[in-house]
Amino acid sequence: SRTPEKRRTPTDPGCVHHIAFSVSRVTFLQAVARLDERGIKHSDVKDRGFMDSIYFEDPLGLLIELASYRFEPPAGFTHADVLMEAHRLRVARGDYNIAEVHLADAIQALVERSRATLSDDRAAKNPY
Repeated sequence: SRTPEKRRTPTDPGCVHHIAFSVSRVTFLQAVARLDERGIKHSDVKDRGFMDSIYFEDPLGLLIELASYRFEPPAGFTHADVLMEAHRLRVARGDYNIAEVHLADAIQALVERSRATLSDDRAAKNPY
């Protein structure tokens, strides 16, 4: 049977520092509440700009990360596609990190490049 070791996990090349799981927003919020209910110590929610993360240890001391993206990619695209476009926008604007405005603009740009339109332009119109 395995027993926990009280030493910190090494961070040398080839060592596993932590395991990360991407979870839905609902699962993420439930996990935070359930960790609290069970008295399991955790990092509190970490704001990553484009996602939220929480860290805690399993019973043997392995660090676990639950991560929840703050956006859903448009149909036909991945989270990586949106993040790459958001990164390009962030760099072009000279901003320090990816923020929600970069995500929204990235999603809009991806959709505009990939979807045809019958309109002369995509600007907002007066519906009346």
